[in-house]
Amino acid sequence: MNSAPSSPAASTVPLAPSAKVWPAFVLLFAITPDAAAGRAKVPSGLHRIPDEIAQSYRSRLESLQQRLLGEPYLQARRLQRTMIGRLTLPGGDGEPAFADIHLVVHKSGAAVWEVWLAAPSQPMDVARWIGWLNPESENSLARIIWDALAPATNGQSNAPEMVLPLAVLRFRDGTLEELVALHAYDLVKLLHRDASDERFKVSFVNSELAGDFCRRENGLSLLARNGAIDVHAESTDAEESMLPRTTLPLLVTLELLCLERAVLRSFLDRFTKGVYGTVDDLVQLRRDIFDGLEEYYGTLAKTHGYTAEATARGETLFGIDDLFESVADRLEALTFEITTRNQQAVNRLGFWLTTSFGAIETGFVAASIATWYYADNLAAVLGWTVGVTLATALVISRLLRWKTKA
Repeated sequence: MNSAPSSPAASTVPLAPSAKVWPAFVLLFAITPDAAAGRAKVPSGLHRIPDEIAQSYRSRLESLQQRLLGEPYLQARRLQRTMIGRLTLPGGDGEPAFADIHLVVHKSGAAVWEVWLAAPSQPMDVARWIGWLNPESENSLARIIWDALAPATNGQSNAPEMVLPLAVLRFRDGTLEELVALHAYDLVKLLHRDASDERFKVSFVNSELAGDFCRRENGLSLLARNGAIDVHAESTDAEESMLPRTTLPLLVTLELLCLERAVLRSFLDRFTKGVYGTVDDLVQLRRDIFDGLEEYYGTLAKTHGYTAEATARGETLFGIDDLFESVADRLEALTFEITTRNQQAVNRLGFWLTTSFGAIETGFVAASIATWYYADNLAAVLGWTVGVTLATALVISRLLRWKTKA
């Protein structure tokens, strides 16, 4: 693990000028299946993403997914990626001029709006960037983008289920140690999207930097409840792309974490509304839940060392573990309900079979006896047979009901 030096974090605001970086951001807006029902509607006012950028996005992500998730997962078509379009932004000085919007849809119906933003090179200014990424602020880039996407989420203007920004910083003029020496405090502020003027404790800054799970030389990857950052010092990435290739595994991991949270939340909401329907409906619900939990059970590339740590940390930070436990508890109750209903159905079937066969058998006996007495009166024989059969059925059913209640 590439651990950043702890001593620079102990310093106060550095006297040296801010480092020059090339910032890029990815905003992940997770929505539940219900909210994603209207995803077929393309937001208005979008332009076509240039072909070369679209092709680069497609080829890089497809290659990574095959290596990270495996061919069986891809063949199951659990994820579907769609390039939606390019949204023109106000584009103030140093701000991103446009946002490339993609949609990642899970088989369950949950989805993630994935928005790529690239800003020109500029000095480190995390307070400004945090303002861009704040969806609660009326004039923030995140709010402008979500307002453009909101009509596509079934006409609902409510907030997404989860908002997770990924900040990617290229620092080409020095080493990671030099960047951290200047901006350890700023990096942690950006990680937590903390817009306040309060300063973090030195020990907290050091502990956050120690959580680096990046395995690249001169790289730093951190994850928190409100965001993630990926730093590339001494960057030599020659590709004209918004994101370095080495950032993509972290991005795909964050996508899957957002989707799994949205899937679990949708299941929990379904349980909250109550479990209704036939046994077949309940069995289908249980099947859907097991299918939706596929990512949690291990599809999140837990066999890969790099993504394993990010996945485990994200499942805790984003409350996925707690949501899973809640869904699992209700799943047990659902299984019990299905078992109980099946047992009741079997009991009812046994009840009627016992009643029917007992009554029919008694009816045959009554018919045999009646034939001796009313050999020439078929109507009497028939009357006795039907009467005894009905009486027997009534007596047996009452006895069975009494026995069942007892």
